[in-house]
Amino acid sequence: MRVFRVERSSIAFLLIALAAFLPGLFFGAPVFAQSGVPIPLYRPNASSSPDATQPAPPLLTGPPASANGIQTETLAPVDPSWTGTLGAADRALPRDMWSTTPRRFVAAALPLLQPTSSPVLQELTRRLLLSDAIAPGGQDPAGEPSLIDRRVDRVLAFGYSDGAALVTALPQNNVSEDFDRATVELRVVAGDLGGACNAVNERARRYSTRWWNEALIGCQALTGAYDQAKLGLSAMRDQKSDRDPVFEAVINAILGHRARLDKFPDPSPFRMTLLAAAKLPLPADALANAGPGALAVWATSDKEPVAARLAAGEKAEALGALPPAGLGLIYGAVESKPDEQGALLKSGKLPGDPRSRAILYNLARTNEPGALRVSALMPLIAEARRHGTFVATARLIAPLVAEVQPSPDLQSFAGDAARVLLASGAYDRAAPWIALAGRPELRVIANFAQIGGNENASLGDAIAALKALDADAAQPQADLLITLAVALGMPLKGVDVAALLRAAHSGTVPNGALWLDQQQAAKAGRLGETVLTTVLLASAGDHLSPEPMVLAQAIVGLEAVGLDADARALAVEATLDAGI
Repeated sequence: MRVFRVERSSIAFLLIALAAFLPGLFFGAPVFAQSGVPIPLYRPNASSSPDATQPAPPLLTGPPASANGIQTETLAPVDPSWTGTLGAADRALPRDMWSTTPRRFVAAALPLLQPTSSPVLQELTRRLLLSDAIAPGGQDPAGEPSLIDRRVDRVLAFGYSDGAALVTALPQNNVSEDFDRATVELRVVAGDLGGACNAVNERARRYSTRWWNEALIGCQALTGAYDQAKLGLSAMRDQKSDRDPVFEAVINAILGHRARLDKFPDPSPFRMTLLAAAKLPLPADALANAGPGALAVWATSDKEPVAARLAAGEKAEALGALPPAGLGLIYGAVESKPDEQGALLKSGKLPGDPRSRAILYNLARTNEPGALRVSALMPLIAEARRHGTFVATARLIAPLVAEVQPSPDLQSFAGDAARVLLASGAYDRAAPWIALAGRPELRVIANFAQIGGNENASLGDAIAALKALDADAAQPQADLLITLAVALGMPLKGVDVAALLRAAHSGTVPNGALWLDQQQAAKAGRLGETVLTTVLLASAGDHLSPEPMVLAQAIVGLEAVGLDADARALAVEATLDAGI
């Protein structure tokens, strides 16, 4: 497509163009024509960008050619690889977030993103993957997955329920088999089984591989087309090669035959739907190996008893694929007797199973926000702090804690209440509990969150208070506090650094290439690249890294590209995750 420019000296041409333009004001959109092909005028769509002040992408590429006073320039091809679905209300990242980041870097780094139990990293990753942006420049390497495929693969890996809307928004021409398979799985995660099976019916013949044949038979079994499912299963057995005995057992169970499974490999969302429909128990390896989306599918299935779904629900919520309210609904379906409830309250210590946690949650939920609710919440919080699941538990119970009013008779609960509300981002509600608790370390965390009224919070007092609680844990905790404080620009007043020189941590430092690239990207203002490398930097498996210097660098990087609120939320989460 060619865009025409008129030289100032070409008066005649200008008059002709103006004559062509004016009728369009009354009868339709103005166009210039070349060989009868209409060329619409460019109108930037400001509403598609979270930041309306961002400049529109350059339209023209290549040097202009001039002939007879007319310049022609070639329109740059539109690359829809990073079409997104988030808007300003979702805190979408800006459309120019990839700036000068090379496409090959993004393609290499994306597969390294892994599900995490850190809410801050979950949120940053979601905004990175689902925001609408100009795609990074460059070409997809020949013979390798496209950028779209790599991106959709990570959306599925994180189990985003709105991932189905993303694949619908992405271009459907020249898609790969991996993209089409991810489309089916993401629709299952979104609860759109009908849409998933429609996609299977449309595309199974295109590929004719075992995966698609199984998906076709599975959809037939799920939708009650049992005769067709039997016929397809029989044809699959006749092949006598490339067979999947686990899949055959599941389909047989749906069709009413006896089946037993000790293991369940490849627990994808679609296969978990089949397993639930077969009303078979979830093997232990499936719970351990399933991704967030598959866990959420199992946890929310109405085909299985609630007792069989509790553990999957807890894990899905921790990994961000199930909202805390969703886990609350699953917990709410657990029934218990008064003597069982009384025994848990009396002991004050949980046996560590999901059912006990559900019973205490229900006691807290169904009682007025007073002493009885607090007595049910305290064992939940204590167990979560012992087992390193405090942040996930805090997100679940925060609405219940927020309803409790601070009062002197609840001072023993004040510290826990403050931590829960800080972990959930309810900073304004945390402030009175922090004041009631009177704990110096909580005042420092309040400063991390920028809660007013804590200007006199002393790092030295906080470290002394931590030593009084647990001398062994205090050194690494104090080291973390001062490192995060410096990263956020707070002065080290009253801190004896010499006493902390032997503090040790259990984390590892990422490789040099990642460390250096995050610094350079942040310094240059390459926002998307900074977020991507920061998430990788701050992750340690499926948890937040415990290494103070790693976390400090993550915070500094986020602040450098204007994500101050995320940087402070990361500091708050890191302190609470460390048991402070």
